[in-house]
Amino acid sequence: MRELVEHPPLEAILPEKTSSIRGWLVVGGCFVSVLIGPALVASTFSVFFAALLESVPWSRASIAFAYSLYVLVYGLSGPAVGRLCETLGPKKVFLSGAVLIAGGGALLSVVQEVWQFCLLYGALGVTAGMTGIVPVTVLISRWFVDNRGLALGIAYSGTIGALFLSPLAQSLVAALGWRYAYLLIGVSAGLALFGTILATVQDAPALRTGQRPVPPTQPTPRQAEVGFTLREAMGTQPFWLLAGSGFLFFCALTGVFSHVIPLALDKGLAKGLAALSLGVMIGMGTVGKVGMGYLADRYAAGRVLLWTFLIQAVAVLLVVWGEGAVLFWTFVTLFGIAQGGALTLAPVVLGTLFGNGSLGSLVGTYWLVATVGSLVGPPVAGALRDSTGTYFLVLILFAAALAGAAVLAGLIRNERLAVVRMPPSSA
Repeated sequence: MRELVEHPPLEAILPEKTSSIRGWLVVGGCFVSVLIGPALVASTFSVFFAALLESVPWSRASIAFAYSLYVLVYGLSGPAVGRLCETLGPKKVFLSGAVLIAGGGALLSVVQEVWQFCLLYGALGVTAGMTGIVPVTVLISRWFVDNRGLALGIAYSGTIGALFLSPLAQSLVAALGWRYAYLLIGVSAGLALFGTILATVQDAPALRTGQRPVPPTQPTPRQAEVGFTLREAMGTQPFWLLAGSGFLFFCALTGVFSHVIPLALDKGLAKGLAALSLGVMIGMGTVGKVGMGYLADRYAAGRVLLWTFLIQAVAVLLVVWGEGAVLFWTFVTLFGIAQGGALTLAPVVLGTLFGNGSLGSLVGTYWLVATVGSLVGPPVAGALRDSTGTYFLVLILFAAALAGAAVLAGLIRNERLAVVRMPPSSA
């Protein structure tokens, strides 16, 4: 028999932990993993796309399908990767991802058919899952209670590598050709990540210090950390409220990312400035990840998440009813900061509500639901822009989606939920 009960906020039942130098080394290793894993593939695909169009007789649609397959597999891999983190430990998952990155780069350098190219990019979706948000969240949540939001924000900021990885890939393609560029980037990245993980990552602290005594009437630290299983969490309203907010958020987020440059051109910006807008938005996301993570350590993470959604909605509305470069760049800045914060805070809220025992599976499942949203937003936005001739209705829908995400997040109570499993009655 199982009974769901609500407990006071997280701080009341989890031991206080002192963040050590070793813990921050783990954060550094996670930063490198995000940089070399998801950020590398996402930021270099367009460079290789252009090179492939010039050298092989493949259609644009078939090459672009490879990236769609990568995104889909990345999302679908979340629950499985989360389960591997719980059974094998994040370190082995990271190392396996590093090996697959090296192998994927080597195999991409020798592909002859477009189906082979698409298949390998699908496999790279698995490597992104094994080096991205799921194992990073599990690992850092084991090392940090104090400063957890800040640590996650710094680790997730590895995506800032997009600002220099794309030019690097472009230089290598120009100098070596796309085949040798794939080989060099893939093998070098895989080896660099493998060495970094070996040097910096440990699955859990060997000794936890600074713990407060736990009264006998309260759950023990171990019990508090075990928390919900995935099935138990999926049977609660807060999980689906958070997952629903993630779906709506990713609809708007990926829609804005994929259409911000055409939107900038519609608003009269020069091509060079329009192209810069996406880079600025991604760069400001790093500020949001670190800044909002810091705030989540001092205020209720769920409430901070709610405000990131509202800030994004307001930012979008700025370009609905306003004109001019100042308003557009205000939108880019505010949206960039807030979306970075939202990406960081959702896993923090999951850990707060459900504990760390099945956090990998929980984050993976949340990521899967959110990824479905990323498959909806961009094509719907494109269809509406083509049919109406403007982005007005698109932006209204994005703002409405973000407001809906804020409402769902606001319905989640900032309290730790726990499962009390009653022992079977004796005959």
